[in-house]
Amino acid sequence: MIRRVRATVQEDFLSESEARNIEVVLRYFDGCNSGDVGELLSTLDPDVRHYFLPPTFPPIEGAEHLANFWRRYKENLDPVWKIDHIIAGGDEVVSEWSCRWTNPASEARLMARGSEWYVMRDSKILEVRAYFIADVESNVELASFPYAERGYLPTSD
Repeated sequence: MIRRVRATVQEDFLSESEARNIEVVLRYFDGCNSGDVGELLSTLDPDVRHYFLPPTFPPIEGAEHLANFWRRYKENLDPVWKIDHIIAGGDEVVSEWSCRWTNPASEARLMARGSEWYVMRDSKILEVRAYFIADVESNVELASFPYAERGYLPTSD
């Protein structure tokens, strides 16, 4: 997996706990890319809660449930996740990410881009607030944004 951390994430500007929290979120994305439940569990507080935007998609509660959700997501949609930007302050981390995934019905590779806000407790993810909408028929990206020129995960393979 390719990981790029922006210049705003420099060790000399972060506290030890902020740097550790960023590393935990990066490992969480490694786990989402691999579908490795053990790796995902190592990043999650047992009481983690993951919120999504669509009102029809309820929060996922508990480390085991969330880790298994991402394992199934990996198995069914073959996603490639990339953190494009990540910042931290205190016990909170914010990431902007790209995810190329496969629609199982059409086998089309699609791009979703979003942002997540993490609340950390004891260097584990306690809460995730995911801001994105996926579309099964088209890419979901900012209109006219120069993703390729800025080094984001390319829309196509």
